Amino acid sequence: MVMHENINQVVRTVRHYLPDLWSTAAHSTSFQNTRSGYLRSRITLLSVVWGLLIILWIPLDLVFLSENQSAPIAIARFMLGCGLLMTAWHSHHHTKLYQSQWSLILLVIMINAFYIYCISVLDFPQAYSGAEYGYTLLPILHVAILTILPLTLKESLGLLAITALCQIGVDVKAQRLFTPEVMAGYWLQNVLALMVIWSQQSKLYMLMRLYRQATLDPLTGIYNRRMLLQLAQKSLEACEQNQQTFSVLLFDIDKFKRVNDTWGHGAGDDVLKRFTHFIQSQIRKTDLFGRYGGEEFILFLPNCDHQAAQDIANRMLDSIRSLNLDINAVSTQLRITSSVGISSLSHGDSLSSLIERADRALYECKDAGRDCARFHPLGYIYSQNERRKAVA
Repeated sequence: MVMHENINQVVRTVRHYLPDLWSTAAHSTSFQNTRSGYLRSRITLLSVVWGLLIILWIPLDLVFLSENQSAPIAIARFMLGCGLLMTAWHSHHHTKLYQSQWSLILLVIMINAFYIYCISVLDFPQAYSGAEYGYTLLPILHVAILTILPLTLKESLGLLAITALCQIGVDVKAQRLFTPEVMAGYWLQNVLALMVIWSQQSKLYMLMRLYRQATLDPLTGIYNRRMLLQLAQKSLEACEQNQQTFSVLLFDIDKFKRVNDTWGHGAGDDVLKRFTHFIQSQIRKTDLFGRYGGEEFILFLPNCDHQAAQDIANRMLDSIRSLNLDINAVSTQLRITSSVGISSLSHGDSLSSLIERADRALYECKDAGRDCARFHPLGYIYSQNERRKAVA
């Protein structure tokens, strides 16, 4: 019984994380930025270390290779080292995920081009001996270095394919593709590639878990307050820079305490999750939605003026009234309503002042009987400014 539960847990975990492990399509923008920083630091360090080691190996080539081989390979090493150091500089100064991905692709292409060039200088030998033997290990090294990176399965397979195609092309040119030694080498590399992929996926999975624990609300799966405000601040600054509008909708589920008192906290948790799912289904990809605390949620609307924000709020209120929430905890359906406080960006506003006005507008909704939306422009003074505790 215990083993059966463990197997089911593993299956659920794999099904939950598999789309994220396969590609970046399901990754949120904030997680892409987080992984970009993680990749950028490792690509930079890897490029610097490897670039220096490549250059430091030049004296050994000059000593152990023949004169007609050592000079061109030494020049190629120097050029590769400089290229890797330039890749490190580019990776360090560019923060977007696609820029980190291109830096990584460029790194893999450069090291494989170096491998092909060196083997061609060595005249595609049928058998390796002495100093030449070290060049047979380059494809294995190219596979092994990828183990330090948290890559998606699609990214990993693409990069490994570059190395595989280059090596196969070299072996075909040397007419030794199906020799026992080469086939044994391919078997070793396939085993190594599987271990590398496993390590990459483990790193990506752990990064996802740490990210979600640090940034997402554990009950609803949306942004927690800390992460939401960080992202909202960046979005607000971008809107101000581009002279775009920006609005805030602060939601409060009406009389939520009554749900907990009547049906239990399990039912209350189900209401929060169903409410969250509904709001997420109604918003744009550029909008930011998160849990502000308790039964309060915030929706940040970049490039949305006050009139559009009020229309959105009223439309959502109409939809919420007609919702029949399936509550697993009590095997029944509940109906809820919500109140919405609205504010929009004006000259001199900050994120905190926008939220404060939306909060005051929300209290006006409660004084007006709930199940409504109110907008507070900059400078608006609510007649009942003295806050009173809302009736649950």
